[in-house]
Amino acid sequence: MFKITNAFLRGNRNNGLVRLNLLSSSSSPQLKKPNTTSAFSENEDTEQSNKLSNRSMVAAAFASLNSMENNSGIKTPQTDVKLSNATNIEELLSISEGTGISRRYALKVVSILSDWSATGKVNISDFESDPRFIKLCRILTKSNQLTKNIKNGSRSEDLSTVLSVTADDEAAKMVANITLAQMVKVMSTLSQKKRRSTLLLRSLSYNITRSTDQLDLKQCSDLLYSMATLNFIDDNLLSRVAGDVAVELEKQIKKSSLIGSILTSMGLLKYKNPALLDSLSEWILKNQSLCRPQDVFSWLMTLAVLNYKPHNWEKMFQVLSPHITISEARKPSVWLDIVWSLVLLDQATENQISTVLDESFLKQLEPVNLSTKLKLINVDAAAEYLFKKYEGNRISLNSIIRDITLAPARDKNEMVTAVLDTLKNLISSDKLVKTRVDTGCGFFIDAEFVLDKNCTPLPFEQAKMNKNATRVALLIFDYHDMCRGKISPTGTNDFAIRLLDTRGYKILTVPLTEFKSRDKLVHRAQYLEAKLKEIVN
Repeated sequence: MFKITNAFLRGNRNNGLVRLNLLSSSSSPQLKKPNTTSAFSENEDTEQSNKLSNRSMVAAAFASLNSMENNSGIKTPQTDVKLSNATNIEELLSISEGTGISRRYALKVVSILSDWSATGKVNISDFESDPRFIKLCRILTKSNQLTKNIKNGSRSEDLSTVLSVTADDEAAKMVANITLAQMVKVMSTLSQKKRRSTLLLRSLSYNITRSTDQLDLKQCSDLLYSMATLNFIDDNLLSRVAGDVAVELEKQIKKSSLIGSILTSMGLLKYKNPALLDSLSEWILKNQSLCRPQDVFSWLMTLAVLNYKPHNWEKMFQVLSPHITISEARKPSVWLDIVWSLVLLDQATENQISTVLDESFLKQLEPVNLSTKLKLINVDAAAEYLFKKYEGNRISLNSIIRDITLAPARDKNEMVTAVLDTLKNLISSDKLVKTRVDTGCGFFIDAEFVLDKNCTPLPFEQAKMNKNATRVALLIFDYHDMCRGKISPTGTNDFAIRLLDTRGYKILTVPLTEFKSRDKLVHRAQYLEAKLKEIVN
């Protein structure tokens, strides 16, 4: 047990909290070194060591109170009443049981205990070994040590301390005092642990963006991957990373895996940055001997998802297409992704389409999930509508692959409801409008109707009989249907537009960038009416 002199603590209560002053070095706990020549057993040595360690930590926790400039500013409203009503150690510590204890809360409890000790109400020996008290001390000393290290310039590469801080606001404040490399490491660790702390991620994003240090290509790759994994999108951070990637591409790069990773993450994020995509494509063309097949595949699939063809597309595709083969893909699922991407880019051949629609190939894909089914149906629709004389394999009408149910996205409900409600003010009869029309091509038409040249609604049977009739397919594009960066429909939505066009529809697209669900009805109606007149005329 460490000794405390009568003058060890001097406490002054201020709004239920105390400010403690250490009077001298002699008032600090005196820890005795273990007697190595004694007859203690190994277990007794360990026990004694643990006791000393705990006492040291307790002392450090009490000492940390002295460094606080103004404890009275700390507020824990949910527990203030309970803490102030506690009359003994058991009542006070019982409040602190459980997980998720913040540093501020721990500080308040320890402050009260230290005040009670200073006034002689309790003895430290009554609570110093209590596990609940030790836990509070550990929270305080861990956070204080990190702050001390940061102020002294001691920045360990191991940032587990930042990540172990329970309160996200505390961890977010620490981010401003660490290096750029450490910020990237923290974000990567959050990604690995699937810990999506929005407050901490925003702090990281802000501080990385404002840093004047250059990110290397590996750091750029890690940041993009972390953002994709955590589904954390920050436009400023994306722009910062894109700029640094462009600078790094001018250097001698020998690892194509980093290029492949960056491209994959851009596809997952739906981040359409034409200048960056052009630069990455140019690098692949110049360094094709260094590129692995999977890096080329990543490039192809990302371009398809983003619906983008780089400025050197024709030359690139001519050079790289001979390497895009089923043997290089190795896995059936990878080959399907490649052919599907080629379909979206309007570059697939009849032979490539036929290979993935072959019965023997389909069996290799089993069991098939919804994503795989949709890709196969997309490819089959391309075979039917985009090739005039296609004679290759097709998916049979009774195939289990066609047995899919597409539920409307919940995030999209508000916008879809607003658009359809607005449409009812232009086409009052429900019989003249069909909603959620299954095209059989792997997507729905949000609304379908027929108009004459004066934008007057017509019955559906008039679509073929009246030469002035126009079949309209309305497609609603929300946040998930659009690319970030350069705002435009994703590759799958552009593919839907192309398919519907070949089937004789006029397509009315309503993107969230133009249509505001919460605008007045009259403004929404005027918007749709203008778009319809433009289509018909």
